[in-house]
Amino acid sequence: MNVYRPQTLVIVRHAESVWNKNAEHGRGRVNKVPDELKGVPDHLTPLSAAGESQAVLTGRILDMMFGEFETIYHSPWVRTTQTAKIIVDQFPDEARERMEKRLFKNLFLTEQDFGYLDAGVTPPAELKKLYDRFYKEREIIGKFYAKPPNGDAWLAKCKDTHNFFDIIFRQNRHGQKILIVTHGVTMQTFRYHLERINEEKLVELYEADKNKNCGVSHYEWNPKLGSGGRYELKFWNKVFY
Repeated sequence: MNVYRPQTLVIVRHAESVWNKNAEHGRGRVNKVPDELKGVPDHLTPLSAAGESQAVLTGRILDMMFGEFETIYHSPWVRTTQTAKIIVDQFPDEARERMEKRLFKNLFLTEQDFGYLDAGVTPPAELKKLYDRFYKEREIIGKFYAKPPNGDAWLAKCKDTHNFFDIIFRQNRHGQKILIVTHGVTMQTFRYHLERINEEKLVELYEADKNKNCGVSHYEWNPKLGSGGRYELKFWNKVFY
């Protein structure tokens, strides 16, 4: 049976969003969140001005390091869509025009759903109670399996990334150089599959080096690794701004 694999996977977390800019407030401290952020659900949160600059610089470096990508996938959320477009815009005109035609949204790349913990949909008084309960449950269950109320656990995102691999591990993507623009938790779950680590190690790596805005990670298919080849991590979570 033929085994089809892209040659290069470059995975990028979205640039700084307006929520990230105000991260010191914390979603659980919504009473301190500026008015401009209240009522804005997670998937509609745009990039900040600093985030747009991060994406520009990242796009320029990706062009120099990797050249044109055969296929680009991104989460359909606003901040990832903006990041992907800005990155592609930094490539030379002919390459950019080709890449724009190979730019695809993919629902498997969306971020962990925080459900009622999303400050954009839950009133402040309720939010604090929900957060307090969730944190207590997470201490018992663990970060990987803990599920926000009406949301998703990391487990669900691992299933999503597994389904995403079914899309790119096909004959029409074999040997390609692929760019993926996604979110922090989702980006982390790629490690679960590509590096074949367990849940505890996945969380440990995340806590030791939390994924940065426009953090870039790079894997190359190496047929000499293991019994039938594996993806080799070249670098993780590098920023170029």
